[in-house]
Amino acid sequence: MSAHFRRPALKNSAILLLQCPDRKGLDAAIADFIYWHGGDILHFEQHQAGEERFYLARVEWDLTGFEFDLKDFPKWFAPIAEQFSIRWRITSSNYRPRVAIFVSKYDHCLVDLLYRQRIGELACEIPLMISNHPDARHHADFYGVSYHVIPVTKENKPEAERQQLDLLGKNNIELIVLARYMQVLTADFIKQYPQQIINIHHSFLPAFVGAKPHHQAFQRG
Repeated sequence: MSAHFRRPALKNSAILLLQCPDRKGLDAAIADFIYWHGGDILHFEQHQAGEERFYLARVEWDLTGFEFDLKDFPKWFAPIAEQFSIRWRITSSNYRPRVAIFVSKYDHCLVDLLYRQRIGELACEIPLMISNHPDARHHADFYGVSYHVIPVTKENKPEAERQQLDLLGKNNIELIVLARYMQVLTADFIKQYPQQIINIHHSFLPAFVGAKPHHQAFQRG
């Protein structure tokens, strides 16, 4: 007997991610825009990062009664985006990005991700796992995920990354998660997936060693 656990379906909502230089009135402008177009804000999280207080925000609102389709959002939001020099991205809560997990031998982060995705806590698809070791294959088999072993050495690293990128492209991967993947990605690899790589093990942030690696990565852009 098998059991599958899923979280209750959430409201159909929009999720807006924003980044821009921090300025007075940003929160009010965003909240007012959503309110006056019939949106009911469910979550509004803001963060100021770096010495220059760069503004980062995530806003989610209920689409019930919202005045226009999300495909028309760019047209309506353009004046605010231009006023505050906002870079933004919007998706529906129904959207499920295609995620690839990179892992080496340590599997605790991997197992947690696979389990949370299975029970519905992570809203994504995980069609692909890539590793430089065969150790975690049994987890991929259990969850029905395609598992590919690509050994990586100093001598073969360019070719190994070429093979990895080929697999990512064939599987239409939109986001990469490094779950204790104990290899440093090259700059050429990262350029292929800008702002689409999450590294759980911060000590191995590519090109950023020593103290405060996240700050270094943010300052580099």
